[in-house]
Amino acid sequence: MSSSHQNLVNFFREAAPYIHLHRGKTFVVALSGEVLQHPKSSEILNDIAVLSSLGARIILVHGARPQIDEQLAKNKHQAKIYNDLRITDKQTLEMSKAAIGAIRLDIENQLNQALNRPPVVNSSLGIISGNFLTAKPLGVIDGIDYQHTGKVRKVNQSLLQSLLLQDNIVLVSPLGYSPTGQMYNILYEEIAGYLAADLNADKLIFLHNNKTLSKLPRHCNLEQLDHDLKNKPNTLLTRISNTMHEGVERVHLVDIENDGGLLLELYTRDGIGSMLSTQLYDEPRPAKSEDINGMMELIRPLEAQGALAKRSRAQLELDIKKFSVIERDGLIIGCAALYPIDGTDTGELSCLAIHKQYRSGNRGVALVNYIQKKAEAIGLNRLFVLTTQSIDWFRERGFEEQPFTALPEMRQHSYNSERNSKVLFLKLTPN
Repeated sequence: MSSSHQNLVNFFREAAPYIHLHRGKTFVVALSGEVLQHPKSSEILNDIAVLSSLGARIILVHGARPQIDEQLAKNKHQAKIYNDLRITDKQTLEMSKAAIGAIRLDIENQLNQALNRPPVVNSSLGIISGNFLTAKPLGVIDGIDYQHTGKVRKVNQSLLQSLLLQDNIVLVSPLGYSPTGQMYNILYEEIAGYLAADLNADKLIFLHNNKTLSKLPRHCNLEQLDHDLKNKPNTLLTRISNTMHEGVERVHLVDIENDGGLLLELYTRDGIGSMLSTQLYDEPRPAKSEDINGMMELIRPLEAQGALAKRSRAQLELDIKKFSVIERDGLIIGCAALYPIDGTDTGELSCLAIHKQYRSGNRGVALVNYIQKKAEAIGLNRLFVLTTQSIDWFRERGFEEQPFTALPEMRQHSYNSERNSKVLFLKLTPN
């Protein structure tokens, strides 16, 4: 089999559980006006069509800033901007309607083509746009009347849900209407966030070509995001933070320069963009009985190499409460155990293992720190580890080599002299 064919097979093997996982889930996908002007915009829309054909329920929200700017320049009309917001007077509103209408028709046309050509070919999927938002005026802020610049008042949730259940791609433009017949220009980022929160969407995805966003870490939790925003304010990230505080658990940022980035982000375990989550991601947690299969797959190769002492499945089941793991979308990529030694102030750090594809990060350190905190929380003063192949790694993290006789007496009796493991201790500071 050629390497390209093998890569394709490996991709499908990795993607298969995600295809199943994402089927029937609601994704709000947001495209800026700049992204729609990019040469890769048609490829992006094609990938959105693929996503829909795989069973995801898509709400596509688009922006129009540069297109509106072009309309304003063409008509020699200069709109005023305060606090990064355009004041939408009547003339600007008319030009915005023209620009947004053209974008909407172009997106519908491109999606329709994508849904009716290989590899998608799914004419049962439709693209529906319409009046899904009720808007209200932004009003007067710091003495500035923003006129027809508005914000979302509410969403026609039942209509949107019914359209999604019929497998339609719902297209939402950055315009909203008030009950009195007024029309308002609304930030597409606000609309995307509001929809994601109001519909309890499973994911909010921003496709971008912003160099600042591309420098974000691959994973970041909400607490860290809020901390970073205090030092480096960012309009889009602030809106994303607000959306996450309102209930959206995961937000993905995907650079459109990455070919197929949307599909790689959603259908591979490591993705290719940045993921912001409300909870800690890829962090140690207590092991559960359903983790045992994954733990066995993780430690068996290391047992075969002699790096770990062998454990039966029955032993893992009995000791499961002593184990902690790191899970990544269903795959156990790290584990370690803490065995307090009865009648002593000492515990053993045991069975530390990290998946071979994830050893470049600090997951081993994270697990050791997690075990250390657990040991300190129950009043232990010392932690020891027996190792045959990671002596220097533990030394670099504060463990000191001790003779075999330094082990608690009961642990000396069960010491396997044939393995001849090195004994290293770490002093703890109990809570």
